[in-house]
Amino acid sequence: MEGTDPGQAAVTERRANARRRTRTGGKGGYSLLLKDSVIYGAGRALQKFLVALLLPLYTAFLSPADYGILGMVVTVTTFLDVFVTLGFDVAFSRFYFDDKSPAARRRVITNTFYVSTAYPAVLLGATIVLLPTIAPLLMGGQYESGDWRYFAVALATLFFSNLNDLPFTLFRLEHRPWIFSAFTIGRVIVQVPLSVLFVAVFDWGPMGVLLANLVTAAGMQVMLLPTYVRKIDWGWHWELLRPMLAFAIPALFTGISFYWLKLSDRWFLLHYQGKSEVGLYTVAYSLSQPLYITLMAFRMAWPQWHYARLNEPEKHKRMVSRSSTYFLALNVGLLVLIGTLLPLGVRVFLNERYWSVGPATFVLSLSVVLYAVYFVFWVGSNVAKKNRMIPVFFVIASAVNIGLNFIVVPRYGMWGAAWTHALGFAMLAVTVFFYSERWYPIPYEWRRLLKLVVAGATTLGAVWALAWATGQSVDMPFGELLVRQLAALPVLLLFPVLLWVFRFWTPGEVVRLRQMTARLPGLAAVAPQVAVAGPGQAAQTGGVGSAGDEVDEEPAALLAGGVVDGSPGEDRAECLSEDDAAAEDEEAELEASAHLNVTEGGETLA
Repeated sequence: MEGTDPGQAAVTERRANARRRTRTGGKGGYSLLLKDSVIYGAGRALQKFLVALLLPLYTAFLSPADYGILGMVVTVTTFLDVFVTLGFDVAFSRFYFDDKSPAARRRVITNTFYVSTAYPAVLLGATIVLLPTIAPLLMGGQYESGDWRYFAVALATLFFSNLNDLPFTLFRLEHRPWIFSAFTIGRVIVQVPLSVLFVAVFDWGPMGVLLANLVTAAGMQVMLLPTYVRKIDWGWHWELLRPMLAFAIPALFTGISFYWLKLSDRWFLLHYQGKSEVGLYTVAYSLSQPLYITLMAFRMAWPQWHYARLNEPEKHKRMVSRSSTYFLALNVGLLVLIGTLLPLGVRVFLNERYWSVGPATFVLSLSVVLYAVYFVFWVGSNVAKKNRMIPVFFVIASAVNIGLNFIVVPRYGMWGAAWTHALGFAMLAVTVFFYSERWYPIPYEWRRLLKLVVAGATTLGAVWALAWATGQSVDMPFGELLVRQLAALPVLLLFPVLLWVFRFWTPGEVVRLRQMTARLPGLAAVAPQVAVAGPGQAAQTGGVGSAGDEVDEEPAALLAGGVVDGSPGEDRAECLSEDDAAAEDEEAELEASAHLNVTEGGETLA
């Protein structure tokens, strides 16, 4: 056609794709990410809940000395696990998508199998043989004759657990979250009765706990083996193994540094404050795990989701940017919820001796959010396969953490340790961001992220001001505490209200929010009240456009209840900006390529 603007033609085509997607009722690629994350998260959450039910059992049948043995076993095996995995889980996920042919993927799976069996068998076997000599050095004056057997059982468990990671990772890469969660829950269903039997019935003490873990891990491998053994070609692919090792080895040093970043504060607390403070800090750390479950669920679903678009860099960057905003928005919202209801949670779930852990728990929850920020920023260097400097950044963050612990922990105990923990992860996120931007710059939606931080901080400030004004305290009578916590719930509405005032939502998101709320009884009337980002603001978010783009004013008319230049069936597509239309098209294409079956997952290798 004469005088047709190529750019406008592209926009028209994208809007046509969006209209086709609307008519067919297809769900977008972001829904695939959300679905996978929810399923993974639900499985992990149920697993942690069922395992938590064992705490009363362990408390009743295990002495503090028994817990000390288990604590040392966990500490040592966590450190050795870094050397057992060699960072190959990261290499597996990354190289799996380099060549999508079945033969190439079989080679990747085969190399991962060898690294998960032959190498750990040699390393862990040699360590077990030397344990009678090593264990007394680890336990010091607390060592008793035969304690090395606890470590031996734990290392055998580590072998099977590491091998089990192969099929679990494969389930994620093949978009099979239901199967993943089924095996995850099945593991707990086996482990819990065995723990009850070995600890409560047979009275085997710490060995009962460790043997229950070993039998469960070995039994899981028997059940998992048929799911992946036919995908191993039993060849030796050194030409592929070398680049996989080169990619994975930096993760080994990262894991070592991460170990010290996460666990060094325990040693300082033990030395300067004593065992009781370590116990309180451990409880605080456990209470911060709900956010960690969210992070792990996203981490399991996200890599394979965005790696599938690596062949289209610009689309891939926009997908990473937008999904990062959604993920961090969820983290900020959960942090606000935890900060509000933490006093009630501490009071309900903990004994009076542990009521002081609330403030440290919140700071540790903040550190989990900062770790999530690091994970989001890390994607650039990971995509570019430039991970060699990542261990250096972990060393820097760990060094800062350890140095501050020398100063802070003697005076402030677990409260100071929690803050050094958070500051270490903050430094890690900052350094990794600048490094990743050098190799694979991603236009994150900075303006929207800033609005999230301001809205979250303001809401928490209001909640805490109300708590201070009403004299709220975790040790007040339970009825009074409950009343004050219920009174704080309406203040939580400040968070979405501020997002509305700040015009956080993009036009496309407003339409989707309106559709979702319209399906909920009684909420359809309030759907039009969601504010949209004003002209230029959706583009200024930094993730899905440039600062100079304009956004149509049509969404306002649509949300007011009108029809925009066309039939009602076209309203949704026509109200989208160019960038949102492009995103809608990308989502539909990704969903179509996934061949997702909700009961099974994506197609797998034959």
